[in-house]
Amino acid sequence: MSHARPSPSPRSLPLVALGVALCGTPGFATAQAGLPPDDVQQIAPGGCQIDSWYAHASGAHAWMSLPACSKAQPVRLGAFLQPLTQVREGNWGLGAAARFTDGDWRLGPARWGLKVAAFTQRLADLGRMQMEHATLTALSSLGLPAGMSLRLNLGPRHHVETRETTTLLDAALAWSPHNRFSFSGELHATDRTPTVQSLGTRLWLIPGRLGLQLNAGRTLGSEASEVYSLQLHWHFLERKPAH
Repeated sequence: MSHARPSPSPRSLPLVALGVALCGTPGFATAQAGLPPDDVQQIAPGGCQIDSWYAHASGAHAWMSLPACSKAQPVRLGAFLQPLTQVREGNWGLGAAARFTDGDWRLGPARWGLKVAAFTQRLADLGRMQMEHATLTALSSLGLPAGMSLRLNLGPRHHVETRETTTLLDAALAWSPHNRFSFSGELHATDRTPTVQSLGTRLWLIPGRLGLQLNAGRTLGSEASEVYSLQLHWHFLERKPAH
């Protein structure tokens, strides 16, 4: 059921987030095993959150941080920048994305949103920047009985160098038997690369404000492809789901 929402203020500011990643191998930049699919859920107006990850995969380590704040009511635009450093390859890159979502955006029983993203990488051996890919993703979230929810994200990714376009699919099925913890199964797939599967559990130490999440993922058909991640979710104001 939709609820009445205040009209956006002329001074409304977009949701802005900044992410930093330090990776040992390029696998973290592509597979992203253990990272949850984008959600259309919003930050409480006037609040901030910090989501951080520590990941380990085949001898490589990664640390990522994604702070986000919203001074607007309601939140209508999300954006973040994500620098990426790959130590062994000597490359670094910069990605940016904008996420558009609103509690009134519905298609039947599902909430939905849109995300536009691009990634550019500097190649050390060539000494120049190179556009890697651009992505347009449709985000959807569907509430199910018995405390379960389903997220499906689908869209094309265009690879600039090869001029090829792949289709991305992220899906997550979550079960929340209690407001303090939940379990989820996730998959990340494209039409040209192996599927990445992961399982995770989240524990809210302070419901809606401070939580921990542990994920384990693997690439189907690939040995020694396990990825383990520990995530911290810290919200300065209680995070409210969109109704």
